[in-house]
Amino acid sequence: MKKILEIMKYEINTALGRKSYLFVAFGIPLIAVVIFAGINIVKSNINKDSAGQQEEMSFKFEKEGYVDEAGIVTSIPEDIPAGILTSFSTENAASEAMEAGQINAYYVIPADYVESGDLIYVHPEVNPIAEGGQNWVMIWTIYYNLLDRKIDLASNVWSPANYVRQDLSLAASQGATTNGECSRPGYTCESNALIQLLPIFIMAIIYVSIVSGGSYLLRLVSSEKDSRVMELLLLSASPNQLLNGKVISYCILGFLQVLAWLGAVYLVFRIGGATLRLPPGFSLPISLLIWGIIFFILGYAIYATMMAGAGALTPKLSQYTSVYFVVSSPLLIAYFFSLMLAMRPHSTLAVVLSIFPLSAPIMMITRLAVGNVPLWQPITAVVLSILMAVLIIRAVARMFRTQMLLSGQPFSIQRYLKALMNSS
Repeated sequence: MKKILEIMKYEINTALGRKSYLFVAFGIPLIAVVIFAGINIVKSNINKDSAGQQEEMSFKFEKEGYVDEAGIVTSIPEDIPAGILTSFSTENAASEAMEAGQINAYYVIPADYVESGDLIYVHPEVNPIAEGGQNWVMIWTIYYNLLDRKIDLASNVWSPANYVRQDLSLAASQGATTNGECSRPGYTCESNALIQLLPIFIMAIIYVSIVSGGSYLLRLVSSEKDSRVMELLLLSASPNQLLNGKVISYCILGFLQVLAWLGAVYLVFRIGGATLRLPPGFSLPISLLIWGIIFFILGYAIYATMMAGAGALTPKLSQYTSVYFVVSSPLLIAYFFSLMLAMRPHSTLAVVLSIFPLSAPIMMITRLAVGNVPLWQPITAVVLSILMAVLIIRAVARMFRTQMLLSGQPFSIQRYLKALMNSS
């Protein structure tokens, strides 16, 4: 056990020392979360500043006067602060008050206002930007008095309709939400392409994490054989200790990568709803992340162990590409089937592929993202995957023998399958 831990420590430290791994595993998801968080903070500050400016403007009244030659204004509306409008009997009195600085401007309501509708505004300065900036105060006062000081009626005449702006794309999203179409990811959400493609995106994260970790393990074992480093390693550790240490360490590294990526997806959808134009009823269930981690671990245990066994039979690093393609072909086929069945996640073929251990990590997570999967199906897939993982690990452990690790025979699919079957 001590040697296994030493091997794990070495492999994990080596991987964490690679900038490429750190950037792909943690850098990219961290950048995505920071970007969306920053956008939300900026939008929030803009909204607060806008609200603050509106509030400040709404209370920043200028003192003005008026001369009512038509005898319309008998009282000032209650929503206008006291002292903002001052009544003057003549225009000369209003002009003197303006020159004395008691008021900033004044209005003259002509005697024929009801017939003409003219309202004279007198201001000591010409300011095109602020022209008419407070004329609504006087106009609202005239409305109020003309309508017999009935403030509700005056308000309805002032604003006869509530203007509602409707965004067609947002309305479609809300309509889909009402029908339950966009409450979860999947093909049924036709109004939002991001939600519709989210199951495929999550499936791609699981796929890339499994094949990248497994392929690196294959390359590592093959390169150690090719460079004859394997001979030195076998002097201090047994083949099974090497296998367990390498597989477990890269499973931990892959787990951290999947956790970071799925966590970033969850956080982005939690904090970036407005930025991504997500409908109000949409939610990304935390159970999807848990299932994703479970199926990643099982899929990694199967494929990484198979690739480690293939590496034990690959004496030359130049054969890496062909060996990788052969061993990962079941997962690659499952990936393409998942893409083809994305619009039919509950078809018979999709259900079978989601339960079959070699394709379950990809197909099942796609179906779980869509939802409405009976609980017995993922549980059955987990049980079968555990059984296959145990069989594969035991078979490859028997393949990991000194004779095979030091053998110089070229890799072949027949020899690989025969070794797996005989070991099983």
